[in-house]
Amino acid sequence: MKIVFLCSSLEPGRDGVGDYTRRLAAELIRQGHFSAALSLNDKFTSDKINGTQQSEGIDLPVMRLPELWPMKIKLAHAKKYINDFNPDWLSLQFVIFGFHNKGLPFRLGSQLALLCQGRRLQIMFHELWVGMAIETSQKLKWWGRIQRFLIKSMVYNLNPSVVHTQATLYNLQLAKLGIQSKYLPLFTNIPLLHNVIPRPLTNSEEGNRIIKLIVFGSIYKGVSIDMFAKEVSLYGKKTNTRIILTLLGRCDKKEQDNWIETWQSYGLDVELLGEQSAGSVAEIFSVFKFGIATTPLAMTEKSGSVAAMRAYGMKMICISHPWRPRGIKDFKLPDDILEYTEGSFETFVNNKVSNSVAYSVSEIAKEFGNDLMLT
Repeated sequence: MKIVFLCSSLEPGRDGVGDYTRRLAAELIRQGHFSAALSLNDKFTSDKINGTQQSEGIDLPVMRLPELWPMKIKLAHAKKYINDFNPDWLSLQFVIFGFHNKGLPFRLGSQLALLCQGRRLQIMFHELWVGMAIETSQKLKWWGRIQRFLIKSMVYNLNPSVVHTQATLYNLQLAKLGIQSKYLPLFTNIPLLHNVIPRPLTNSEEGNRIIKLIVFGSIYKGVSIDMFAKEVSLYGKKTNTRIILTLLGRCDKKEQDNWIETWQSYGLDVELLGEQSAGSVAEIFSVFKFGIATTPLAMTEKSGSVAAMRAYGMKMICISHPWRPRGIKDFKLPDDILEYTEGSFETFVNNKVSNSVAYSVSEIAKEFGNDLMLT
């Protein structure tokens, strides 16, 4: 097949959906298909870029169109790029805030329809609307209602042949809008380095028990770290264990500082690594057994950080603000991540959880391709 992927941005390392798109498109090339990628609202360039990007040894043709350009001009360039490539499919990798800074792209459906004329379309919903939780403010709920209307209208305008999403909750929400979607699990954007050997403990570390916890990527607001840090400190003293918190990636500065200050106030050690290359992240991950997720448990299926920790076989605990989906009954939460409650840290360290299921980009690309070819 020939496929052109449409997304908002393709700046490497700065846009999770762009990184996902690049890796999926490159893997499809590896598997014998023909792929290209087109960013329609790129915040990281002021001029058109027409060239290639590399992903794990594969060169992917890309065109990047600046956010600041008028949509009419961007559509003209995009239409020519698509016509020149002449794909069998267009794949829209959709994040509503990627196409408008307030997540309100009122004309997006009709604009994209101009690109999709005469071509089959697949949509991957990476995100839906805000205000989905019972606990969210009334403002966010109204904001979400508008976004929900825009999504429904866009799907009606575009009439996609295939719709995917990577979260079970999103499948249920789309079904309520009358949109039939398939579940396509998330793969990690951190390549598995099979030649990386986990670093063994030194004699001094074995004599003084050490537990290392890692937070990777965003730390979400509203997470109460105080109770958790206090409990970790008490456990460390009770078991004569040194417990170290490692912060890796582009964390929210304010939340990161709060975590560091709170953690250190209980006499615990912190290691701040900041942003690293994918290869460095892989090497760092190889020495960790315990990960912390701050995404609400109901939404961890769409978290790139969680997908990465799953891929490296970490045992995970979820520390997040209260978040319960509104209007959805009998929703099954992931059972391979422990949701933190007071007193559960020792359980997390000592008990086994059900085995995580991690998906490789190769597996997902095959499933993606099959869904398109069988349609």
